[in-house]
Amino acid sequence: MGMSIQVVYALFGGLLLLLVCFLSYLLIQKARLNAFRAKVESYKDSIKESLFIYLYRKDEEHRIEPKNKIELAGVEELLSGFSAAVQGDDIRNNITLYAEKVFTPKYKKELHHSRWSVRMNALYAIEDFGLTTLTDQLVEMYEKKNSTAAEKNQILKILVKLNRPEFVIYMTNASKPLSEFMYRSLFGTMNSEQFQQFINKFEDLQEEIQLPLIDMIGINHKLEYIDFLKMHMKSSSEELRIRSLKSLNALSFPLKVEELTKHLQSDMWQERMMATKLVGKTRDEKGLSLLEQSLKDSHFLVRSNAAQSMMKIPTGTEYLVHVYETTDDKFSKDMAAEWLEKGGITVVE
Repeated sequence: MGMSIQVVYALFGGLLLLLVCFLSYLLIQKARLNAFRAKVESYKDSIKESLFIYLYRKDEEHRIEPKNKIELAGVEELLSGFSAAVQGDDIRNNITLYAEKVFTPKYKKELHHSRWSVRMNALYAIEDFGLTTLTDQLVEMYEKKNSTAAEKNQILKILVKLNRPEFVIYMTNASKPLSEFMYRSLFGTMNSEQFQQFINKFEDLQEEIQLPLIDMIGINHKLEYIDFLKMHMKSSSEELRIRSLKSLNALSFPLKVEELTKHLQSDMWQERMMATKLVGKTRDEKGLSLLEQSLKDSHFLVRSNAAQSMMKIPTGTEYLVHVYETTDDKFSKDMAAEWLEKGGITVVE
């Protein structure tokens, strides 16, 4: 028994020693990090003005040449802050040229680092600074089988911004389709010529690419594509019709009531809902009788948007009061009452 207690004490003492060593290690690392950060901040303060002058004026007397890790970190942080804050092609071009000369070797090495976080941070920096010197390495990295989805997505964003032709191939022939969010992000990054490339080949694209492309027309208010949307609101694909109607609604484009009649009778409640929204944007009194029918819809959101759209049309509020007073349909009556009260009109049971 005595021997067992001694073993327990020995184990406890060993664990305590390990814990003390581990805490000591953490404290030492923290102290080192704090010392490193203090030196970086001090260096940033000493060069901030000179770097700012150089980037704006290209005054070689103020050019900064970092020589070690502390100076590289300081310049990188300042440059990142300037890049996020400044406007204008000239200053951004100066930032890119300076970053390419100073940081290309660093980022080239980090793209091959074993740690994923280091590779991702290098990719983010390449995008922020607009580096063009590593695009060949980025293409190679994208085509590697062991590159992660996050790395490939970030590389795609960079290739789009740099207008490298590979991005079209990678987006349309991906072994695994990108997420809808990622497609939207890429389309939102594109310039008008790049976006038009995808419009031109729309019929050849998979639907998972077509849908976010249509979404971005509405999100980015691309009024030049209204006719394109009107064409695809007649598509045989239910989802394409819904997305086209949604983008037309986002653009606040007033269609004719006659163009919406078929959509108000769709089997898809989302399509019926978007159509009711657009009828309100027509401000055409011919749409009131159609919206009255939508007040009887089985789906709450269709009924709600129908009543709301009625009140956007001249004489629509009076029409909705009439519906409330005369209808025998409970759905219509309840929805009319709700929206009339929201409009400040008291209804009497």
